[in-house]
Amino acid sequence: MRHQVLIVGEGPAREWFQNRLPGAVFTGFQGGPDLGRAVASMDMLFNPSVTETFGNVTLEAMACGLPTVAARATGSESLVTEGVTGRLIRPGAIGDFADALQSYCDDSAARTRAGEAARIRAERNGWDQVNQALVDTYLRVIRQRAQGMVPRSSPVP
Repeated sequence: MRHQVLIVGEGPAREWFQNRLPGAVFTGFQGGPDLGRAVASMDMLFNPSVTETFGNVTLEAMACGLPTVAARATGSESLVTEGVTGRLIRPGAIGDFADALQSYCDDSAARTRAGEAARIRAERNGWDQVNQALVDTYLRVIRQRAQGMVPRSSPVP
């Protein structure tokens, strides 16, 4: 077998996937060292989720030097740089997902380049950086309020 599909985690679509990917390995929920071993065994991450709001799964894979093929959605769009650290695909565009995955399967140099770029990009999301960005946002809003300005409204309803 040239490629092995590894499905990590649980979710409402597990049975659907198992019926369509009978040769895949389904590990169920993984945490700690077991999750680390699972990610370390991967060549790339396929994350078609449109509901993961931040993208921890994507960020963890990127930190391990894996390119990501992900749905163009909130969590992934804030992390993956199209064509640099991975690929962002329109949700539901199954053929485009397949093409992106195939391109990384066929081109190990592209996979390695994207994985290295992903690892470097992930380094910007350490706890110190993320917490500082949050503090900076709060300080900006406080300053705006003190000046009588109304902060920009959120695009999120």
